[in-house]
Amino acid sequence: MMSMHRHRILCYLALLLLQFSTLVAQKTSPAPYLRIREDAEANYGPDPDLWNGKKYNFIYRSAIGTPFFEVHGNALSSIQIKEKIYREERIKFDIYNQLVVLDFTDLSGATSSIVLRDDWVDEFSIGSIPFKKFPDKSGKLRFGQVLYEGRIACVYFWKKTYAPTLNDGEMYYSFSKPVREAVIIFDGEASSFKNKKSFLQCFPKELRGPVKSQIKSQHIRIGKASDLEMQALMKFINQIPAYEE
Repeated sequence: MMSMHRHRILCYLALLLLQFSTLVAQKTSPAPYLRIREDAEANYGPDPDLWNGKKYNFIYRSAIGTPFFEVHGNALSSIQIKEKIYREERIKFDIYNQLVVLDFTDLSGATSSIVLRDDWVDEFSIGSIPFKKFPDKSGKLRFGQVLYEGRIACVYFWKKTYAPTLNDGEMYYSFSKPVREAVIIFDGEASSFKNKKSFLQCFPKELRGPVKSQIKSQHIRIGKASDLEMQALMKFINQIPAYEE
């Protein structure tokens, strides 16, 4: 990937040198030089923060399913790298290997993919679904789907398994359906939940009464609740007076 970037820079420099030598020889106006510089930057000057990573080798072509977090359609996504936002990019999230992948078209017109540098990526979206780094139960920072971000946050971490399966007497490898780990992050610590009981245990005792009453009044089935239901519940929890931002 770095060799491609160096190639673009060399092309850019060659065009500039060619135009500059013409200006010197002919003592002409700098306007053509400025135009060629703008054209060169547009065609040969991709942002090195975005185009920085290693080639993504897809080794699962014979497998059933894919390692990716799946969304409907082919919506373009956004990504934030070193506090700079790039929009309308083709981003994929390999949740089996926990890799953020950028699809792009190179100078030859071929489609290729790179693994973006994890330590540079701040956050990204897959379609309209936002992902950001949060600590898991071991304290390791991972990209999780943001359900609600506040002092008390709700995050979904996703993964898939990859295992052999028997199909019509033949052995294949296949990916599982996405597996979700739902967590509450409070004061930098993550606690997972699967149902109402484990959800309530994520909170201090003084919060459990109001939260339980809200769940009952809104008929929320923790574990099967929609994203919108969970977002509304988390907004309520963060607005309980003792725990407001």
